[in-house]
Amino acid sequence: MIKNIYLLLFILSLTQFSFSQEIEFGEVSKEELSEKFYEKDSSANAVILFKKRRTFYGANASSVELVTEIHERIKIYNKEGFDKATVTVNLFKSRSSKERISKLKAYTYNLENNKIVETKLDKNQIFENEFSYNYKQVKFTMPNVKEGSVIDITYKITSPFVLSIDELKLQYDIPIKHIEAEIQTPDGYNFRTKTKGGISFFPKHTRKRSSALDRTMDIQNYTLNDVPALKDEAFVDNINNYRAGVLFELISIVTPTTNRYYSQTWGDVAKTIGNDDDYKNELDKTNSFDDELDEIISDSQTEIDKMKSVFKYVKDNIQWNGIDGKYFYNGIRKTLKEKKGNTADVNLTLVGMLRYAGIDANPLVISTKENSIPFFPTVDRLNYVLAYAVIGGEQYFLDATDEFSDINVLPLKDYNWEGVFIDNNKMVWKKVAIKKPEAGISQYMINATINEEGVLEGNLMSRYTNHKAYDFRKNYNGEDLDAYLTEKEESLENIEISNYKAQNAETYEGFVSESYDFYKEEGADVINDKLYIAPMLFLKSTENPFKLDTREYPIDFGYPLKQRYMINISIPENYIVESNPEPMILKLPEDLGVFQYSSKVLGGKVQISVAMELNKAIMGPETYVYLKEFFNQMIKKQKEQVVLTKAK
Repeated sequence: MIKNIYLLLFILSLTQFSFSQEIEFGEVSKEELSEKFYEKDSSANAVILFKKRRTFYGANASSVELVTEIHERIKIYNKEGFDKATVTVNLFKSRSSKERISKLKAYTYNLENNKIVETKLDKNQIFENEFSYNYKQVKFTMPNVKEGSVIDITYKITSPFVLSIDELKLQYDIPIKHIEAEIQTPDGYNFRTKTKGGISFFPKHTRKRSSALDRTMDIQNYTLNDVPALKDEAFVDNINNYRAGVLFELISIVTPTTNRYYSQTWGDVAKTIGNDDDYKNELDKTNSFDDELDEIISDSQTEIDKMKSVFKYVKDNIQWNGIDGKYFYNGIRKTLKEKKGNTADVNLTLVGMLRYAGIDANPLVISTKENSIPFFPTVDRLNYVLAYAVIGGEQYFLDATDEFSDINVLPLKDYNWEGVFIDNNKMVWKKVAIKKPEAGISQYMINATINEEGVLEGNLMSRYTNHKAYDFRKNYNGEDLDAYLTEKEESLENIEISNYKAQNAETYEGFVSESYDFYKEEGADVINDKLYIAPMLFLKSTENPFKLDTREYPIDFGYPLKQRYMINISIPENYIVESNPEPMILKLPEDLGVFQYSSKVLGGKVQISVAMELNKAIMGPETYVYLKEFFNQMIKKQKEQVVLTKAK
């Protein structure tokens, strides 16, 4: 019995030692270099062997700083994993302060002739660039990377933004063998934490005295092993929303010398932003643009017409500089003078102009899809602002930064969660739901002829409305016509397109239509005396976008969809239809979608009518199994062929 107790204590001591020992930078083993694949996910091209983050408060001669130390070791198994040898570090900056990186050391390790060979990253291989208004980017690619390499990297980030702790990311697009993190916060700095993602984990809390600050620190330690890769799939709003991690939001500082509270509710968030000078005073400086607007609006116009005129003026005269932001980059006067600005410059100027025109308009501050969903009331995690107007009880949402956006047809990045409404004049600060987009409608009409050799030719006419028109305009105007048509021909089974016309494609209002003639030499399979035709021709779907067996996060189509196809195929005079696909109606549960297919033969023509609807922009993960099978059956049906045979 005593021997068993001693044995148990010895095993426990070994276990504690193995988990507490530090993995030292640069001490890469032959075992790590010899590893050919990751046992728990043999499909992985690379794996994070070890990652450690330590975030704590330090002090320099004049102020307190937030320090984050990173050590990361990555194993690269094959050439497909070489992209993991490129590392990017984003450093936040404001007009007066910025984060800085230091103590950057990085090595590539390879096993050559059973010896470990290291290659150091040189300073001239590290590049810095201004990534955006708020971020500087430090980027480097590790040298001498081969299949089997291990890269080891360490650096320190020092930040003056002591009230903002970056998200703790505990999952990446490659697996992680071991990850640990330590977050230290001073007593009295009260942070709200929010865990996210589909992995369960819990912090260990301890406390210790900081000699640098002469304060007791609350310490949260996170340790995870064998974290699976976060796998992206089609129709995800922002995969980062589902990444395992922890968010931190400062809610108060309560110390013997300070008693300060931050945003507790979304109303508090709206009021905090509204108290900024950009929202409190700048918006109503109407003398900045009275000359411009007096020429385009009149008392005889309805409020709707005035809104349209002002919206068009801003879109035509102020260019977005590509920088997001809820606060001015230039301010209204400078924006009007330079005719360029960030999101706030464009859309807050739009708000001010709408007010000048007598319209009830206010800012609506949001977080875009690329910026992720704000999981709790926060000022920092909102990055964008829209113009919001109410006319006759109807809501109108406007974003003038995009060339092809329209009133209530916003860029898809804007449809994320809700917005924070700021009306300082009426002292109203609250959340407002963004109006959901209407269905994007695509309509196709094809008249085609097939001959005995299987040559297909004919004409296509199509029409797009709402966000389908928006998408068409973005693609059509994104490159020159020849390149656009070449890409279109390739995507449509290499048909030849001629006499192409697009109408209303270079504006942002209303529907878009296109038409063209097409020719395809192998439009049907010719076998003996029979022709085999897939009657949806080059418009048929061929690949299911949903490939995983299960899904943990919602499916985001961006907007509801409606597609209509009317296809008439004239068959050769001496042929008859031997077989024709049966009609089909396929429905998703809870009226989420429907697919209808019918085919008939009339007067020497095969007539196909197809309709597909997806009635919700966002569907929960519980619908995934139905959606996947819905697309499977739909694709299978579209592959069915009409068989023509020579009349005897």
